Amino acid sequence: MRRICSFLAYLLTMVALLSPGTALAALEVTDDAGNTVTLEAPAERIVALAPHIVEMLYAVEAGERLVGVLQGSDYPEAAKQVSRVGSYRGIALEAIMAREPDLVVTWRSGTPRSVVERLNALGVPVYESEPRHLDDVAEDLRDLGRLTGHSKASAQAAEAFESRLAASRQTLKETPRVFYQLGHNPLTTLGDEHIITQAIRHCGGKPLFANRSVLVPEIGREALIEARPEVILSAARSDDWQRAWQGQDWLPAVREGHLYTLDPDPISRPGPRLVEGIEQVCQALERASQSP
Repeated sequence: MRRICSFLAYLLTMVALLSPGTALAALEVTDDAGNTVTLEAPAERIVALAPHIVEMLYAVEAGERLVGVLQGSDYPEAAKQVSRVGSYRGIALEAIMAREPDLVVTWRSGTPRSVVERLNALGVPVYESEPRHLDDVAEDLRDLGRLTGHSKASAQAAEAFESRLAASRQTLKETPRVFYQLGHNPLTTLGDEHIITQAIRHCGGKPLFANRSVLVPEIGREALIEARPEVILSAARSDDWQRAWQGQDWLPAVREGHLYTLDPDPISRPGPRLVEGIEQVCQALERASQSP
């Protein structure tokens, strides 16, 4: 539905722009929260409150419009030079407003609601990004392109993402049971509504505990033993996390050596590089399926 609404808004905007004697039409999209975001002109001063949003804006050639980002926004290299307005530990509303933004792009599940509500009260346009399905990444790219006047670049970025995503899809002869380890103590994973869970299915795996009602369920050791994971995945800077599983050969994944480390940034940031993380997931599951 959001895709249809955004496409209709895009068509109406283009019709208005092409109509002779018509003033420049407002730019209008529907964000991931279902809110209509309207700008009278392309955004020139943007604050992005998550690293994946920063990557999206650079991908649609609007990175030079950024005037504020959070700590940890380190890709591409140019993003490291943009002023910081906070971190995951806290976002300074005063710092955001000091940048005089005409658009703030927030992360729906990461940006405090108090910040979003205050921005709305101050009349600052807010686009809430929350890709929960693989197709949502391309839609967010298109939306941000429209809001910044870079529709052509965003269409190219979205199509490149979709093309690479389609090429990565795989079906395995046998569907491996996959446990994605988010945290170790306590042991946590990701529920059905998380995009990484979608990536596991995309690569031919069965994500364990996807039926849990929360986004980040805590898993007991007994439940994990009963689930008998054949592959364990985790995003980390090194393989050190795998040491905690040593000696637990009652788990098929441990016994067969099917523990795989994913590059944390591509798989954890639902932006244009997510497809790189998905390809790593697919490669890991394919390797596990080919093991004797």
